[in-house]
Amino acid sequence: MTSYSFPPEFVSDLRSRIDIVELVGDYVALTKAGVNYKGLCPFHGEKTPSFTVHQGKAIFHCFGCGVGGDAIGFLKRIENLSYPETLIRLATRAGVDISPYERRRGSLEAQAKARSEREQLESAVACAQNFFVRQLQGNLNGNVGHYLQKRGIDPLQAKNFGLGFAPDAWSALKDEMGRQGIDEKVAVAAGLLVQKEGSNRRYDRFRDRLIFPIRDVGGSVIGFGGRSLGDGEPKYLNSPESPIFNKRRLLYDLHHARPAIAKSGSAFLVEGYMDALALYLRGVDNVIATLGTALSEENVGAVKRYTNKVAIFFDNDRAGKAAAFRSLPLFMAVGIMPDIVLLPDGVKDPDQLAAGLDDPGLQQALAQQTSLFDFFLQDKGAGLNGYNDRLQFLREVLEMILRLPDDPLRGMALRSTAETLRLAEEIVLDEYRRVRQYRQKYPARGGDRSSSELVSAGGVKGVSSQATSRTGTRPEEMILATFLTYPQLYNEFANDYLDLVERQDCCQLCRELAQGSGGDDGKALLQQLAGSGDDDSLCSLYARLVHLPAPAEDLEMARKVVCDCLVSLRRRQGHEQGRNLDRELTQCRDEEQMFALLRRKMEIKKSLMA
Repeated sequence: MTSYSFPPEFVSDLRSRIDIVELVGDYVALTKAGVNYKGLCPFHGEKTPSFTVHQGKAIFHCFGCGVGGDAIGFLKRIENLSYPETLIRLATRAGVDISPYERRRGSLEAQAKARSEREQLESAVACAQNFFVRQLQGNLNGNVGHYLQKRGIDPLQAKNFGLGFAPDAWSALKDEMGRQGIDEKVAVAAGLLVQKEGSNRRYDRFRDRLIFPIRDVGGSVIGFGGRSLGDGEPKYLNSPESPIFNKRRLLYDLHHARPAIAKSGSAFLVEGYMDALALYLRGVDNVIATLGTALSEENVGAVKRYTNKVAIFFDNDRAGKAAAFRSLPLFMAVGIMPDIVLLPDGVKDPDQLAAGLDDPGLQQALAQQTSLFDFFLQDKGAGLNGYNDRLQFLREVLEMILRLPDDPLRGMALRSTAETLRLAEEIVLDEYRRVRQYRQKYPARGGDRSSSELVSAGGVKGVSSQATSRTGTRPEEMILATFLTYPQLYNEFANDYLDLVERQDCCQLCRELAQGSGGDDGKALLQQLAGSGDDDSLCSLYARLVHLPAPAEDLEMARKVVCDCLVSLRRRQGHEQGRNLDRELTQCRDEEQMFALLRRKMEIKKSLMA
């Protein structure tokens, strides 16, 4: 991907070229109010306009949420773009040439050739879009017009959404390309024509299909999806991959849904073009759709840029449910716990739902959402009775929870797992630690056995850090070894360590380390220990620790090793306290004291979950 370096004078000039009222007006309905313009803030929900734009000063400000800035800041925030991406988008909008600011890679000739090839592909796709739209408007009395009428789409709506029609002919588009001077080889590269294998014959890819334009986030058409009007297979046909069309990175009509997603803070994700279009026509604008293919990591990343609240709205059948479940780990990996819209019995898809309800009924149906993760647990875990099946499913769920980047989300997901599968929290936590330990040691790669297979084979032992597993060293000793290599961590963690460790030799050595540890101080500390007259075990412990392999490659990894070991020590302490309470409970005969012990035990359980 081309990268750029924009000097301050370029940014200043670009800022002066952008009409901020016009830019903001693409996302917010503005009305004149004196020298300013006012509207509802797109960055937080409000009923009374507190969002203002000052054209003369070229700034915006919201008196409700406090957000403000210039045109660059507005576009960057509302589109969730990086700073360079924002400048590129604004430069394109203003017609400013950014090629002089490219960070040069390869020869100037190679860069010019790549730009030329891309421009030719974009021109070919634009030519095809114009052709398809004209064909639809000229065939409204034919099969395509009847199909639109059956789906409740009038000609004006079809035109507004850029819908088109590919005639039932082998060379209709090919001939149009020739008339417009588009090279057939370019049309093949753009996926508009198909090159017959073993010959020079080329023919139209899309024939007798309703055409949906697929746009990038800027609104430019870069490919097409075609819905068969007859019995032709496949039912939906997309443009193939090209330098300008990558299905893994695209979502249908994301450019149209962006403002509504920003305003509502949420998005509906549906499976098909018609599902999205049916909801748009009923006033539900925050809808995006897959391109008829499985959801990818890039698709999920694109959604994440605009919102953390997503409702999956797939077909009400086995395939739709399976597709929703496949999407769950992808969303969890970016910290999104999606909901799922539960369609009423007898309603097969969002398109049918939108067609059969009035506006209040549709809004009520859209509100019938539940956590996709909880729904997955209930659906998949309901029929599991055998111990082995339940354990295997638990490990599958824990692999998904490990993907979550946030600890609070992990804690809530673990608690929900225990409750839904009717398992003791201790069982779920213990198995989670084992799966996590294995994944820390052997990160998932293609072709790897799952952690559940290797855990069941005894592949994980020791405490939670990789270093501890590798050396077999106890966590209290591994922390000391880390202090020796990274003495700057001592002041950060020593107090916690002394509160958790019961071994006298480890606690004594920890206190001695305050006088100097590791590096050049190591020999002096060993001599100090040997001459102190204390038990020789302290010297032996020190000597053994300094000969351990390096616990981590850098300071941040070392900090993680210490934190993981402290967690292990806290849990060990908690389990020991729990066992002591159990012993007291068996001997307790006083009801009030018994309840106090039980409350204490519940507090310990909660701390272990956290």
